[in-house]
Order: sequence, then structure tokens, then C-alpha cells
Amino acid sequence: MKRECRICGGTEFKNVIDFGETPLVNSLLTKEACGTEKTYPLMVEQCQQCFLVQIVNPVDSSKIYQEQDYLYYTGDMPQNSQYMRAFDSLVADIQNLYTKAGDFIVEIGSNDGAILRRFINRRVLGVDPATNVVIRSLMRGVPALAVGFDKRNALNISKEYGPAQVIGGANCLAHIDNIHGVLEGVEALLDTYGIFWVECNYWGGMVKNKHYALIYHDHYSYYTLKNWIDLAGYHGMHVFDAFITEAQGEGLSLRLFTSRDARRPKTQRFQNLLREEEITNLNSYETARRYKTEVETEANKLGELVKGLAKDGKTIAGYGAAAKGFSILHLSGITGDHIKFFVDDSPAKQGKYTPVTHIPVHSRKDIAPPDYFFITAPNYKDIILEKEIEFRNAGGRFITAEAEIIS
Repeated sequence: MKRECRICGGTEFKNVIDFGETPLVNSLLTKEACGTEKTYPLMVEQCQQCFLVQIVNPVDSSKIYQEQDYLYYTGDMPQNSQYMRAFDSLVADIQNLYTKAGDFIVEIGSNDGAILRRFINRRVLGVDPATNVVIRSLMRGVPALAVGFDKRNALNISKEYGPAQVIGGANCLAHIDNIHGVLEGVEALLDTYGIFWVECNYWGGMVKNKHYALIYHDHYSYYTLKNWIDLAGYHGMHVFDAFITEAQGEGLSLRLFTSRDARRPKTQRFQNLLREEEITNLNSYETARRYKTEVETEANKLGELVKGLAKDGKTIAGYGAAAKGFSILHLSGITGDHIKFFVDDSPAKQGKYTPVTHIPVHSRKDIAPPDYFFITAPNYKDIILEKEIEFRNAGGRFITAEAEIIS
């Protein structure tokens, strides 16, 4: 298979970081299925032409979204969490700045419709390839299609609904291999003066914070603002606003707005962020190589801490059976010998087992607390710490991905 960059088509790549053979992180198992799971190589590389950091040979998306139930439901997440609060401003902007009553809004990767439900007096439609989350969206009264977003489906939507005044996707476009196919769909469906918005993993924040929890098979690309300026340009669109949100944690989530109108003034925060990327030499292999060294050091430090506590007889459990946490544990070499169980508030995950390590997932209320909880979902840390004040007052402690202990 020809290896090509999914933005520029370049064929020269350099290695960024190798996670080795790993399972699909959202593929929690029934007890009977333990031992039947598959693993796949997880290698992150960087295009040396446009400098997009990416998985060049990704797992086919059908294995992630169609051949198994996708067990992440936006509506199951704490709605007062840092992650969900970050979208308050997005909804307000779309509602007040970019649309009027009766306008049509399409969300790519809409999951169970948790964001679309917030819009008032607007026509909405979700598009998501995972059938099980679309069923939940329909159950909650949010129209949705269980398909991928591409030109063909966009044209069909346009025939029935007319052009969309706003199209966008929150933390889903990094999950898509054929990103140009998505932009072709946007071109086909977006109104002449419409807005296309994106929220995605931000490579700059990953580098700055030595963050590696966002690396797993579901995430094909790790974008910079420059990457999106290049990508939008291929489709006659122009980024006019961009800034960092707290959706994924400090500095890890990039939100941007594009339109066809090149005359639209670029915001100061867009210009500041682009300048910062230039000053820090973000779009370079030199930076990617430094990232690899720093991340492997961080992972080794965490692994030594957790393994040392387990060796001393301390019981450790994972708080949240989250994809991000599984990536952290894998690179750190932390297994079922060190983590005895996970707790998770999502009923869809309870009673399941983690792939390969076969660690059970329980409801928090059904299990005796351990000596330490490892926080596997860093963007929900504040919520977890507040929720578990009784556990902390009784002497329980938390371990973070940065190898810090919180009492």
C-alpha cells in the first residue's frame, strides 16, 4: 500500500513515537470474549513536506465504529465537566453570531446528540458512523444518520434539507482517514456564506505538555493550525479564527472557524496562535524528535511510580475506563499486575474487561475503594477529586498521568 500524507500527499515520513502492538482502546470485552481480541501496530510519524503528525497506516475505521459498539457516549460524560463546559461558548457563538432562527446546522461525529440538543429554533442533523450512538441520538429526539460524512452523503442531505449554514465537528475529524473526503462533503453542503468549524487535538499542546494520552488508533492525525490552513486551502476555504480551548485539558484542543470568504478579517487570537507556532518551530521534525524523548521519559517515570506502589502491596485502581488512560498505561508498561480494576460511571462499560490486560470495569458504588486511584481521564480530574472528597478524607490518594500523588 502506498504511504501518503493525508493532507498533502507527501511520501517522506519520519518516526515520531512507536507504541508497539496495541488493542483498540474502545473495544471493552465481555468475559466470554477475553482472549479473542486483536492488536494492531500503533506508529506515529510526521510528513516531511507539510509536517502533519499522523498514523500513516491506520486501522480501518469500520473496525472501530461498525464492527463493534462504540462505547463512548457524550451524554454519559459529566455535563458540568471541563470538557462539556468548553462547548458552551461554541454553542453561543453558533447560535448568536453565525445563525438565525430556522437555519440548518450539521454536526459531523455527532455521537448521541449532546451538543446539537442545545440549539434553540434551529434545524439540526447529526452524522455519525457508529450506529449505536446514533440510535441513542434518535431516542433523545435529535435527528441523525448512521453514515460517514462525505460528498455523496452531503449531496443527499442537501437535496432533502437544503444547504447548511453551519457544519462542524468536535473531536471527530482526527478520527477520519480520508479528511479530504470530509472537506469535499463540506463544499457540497455548506451555504455560500456558511461557516465550517472544527475542534480537534492540538499537536502544539501535546508537545508543550509532554502529553501522549491522545495517541491511540482512533486518532489518525494530530493537527497544528498551519495544517488546517493548508487543508482548508485545498478546498477554497480560509481559516479566520482559531484559539485553544480546555476541552481536552490544558492546551490540547484547537478550535477554528473557516469560510469561503477570503476577505473575512482574521482575528487577533488566530494571528497570535499562528505566530506562536512559528516562534516555537512547532511544524518541524526537530520538535517531533524532542517530543518523543520527553514523552518516553514521562511514561517511564509514571511506570516506576505505579509499579513501586504495587510492589509495596498497595492496591491501585483506574478511575474511568477511558481511551486516554489506556494509552498512558500501555506506554508506561502498567498492566493487570499493577491495576486491579477500573471504575466507571458509564453503564455501557460496567461489567466489561479491558482488551489484552483483561482488567474488570465496575461501578464505583459497587466496589470497595483501593489505596490509590489512577486518574485515567485527565480532563475530568477536577470533577473526580471533588466527587471523591470522602475517599480522600479517609486517606485515599490519587495518581495523575504526570506521576503526581494527590491526597
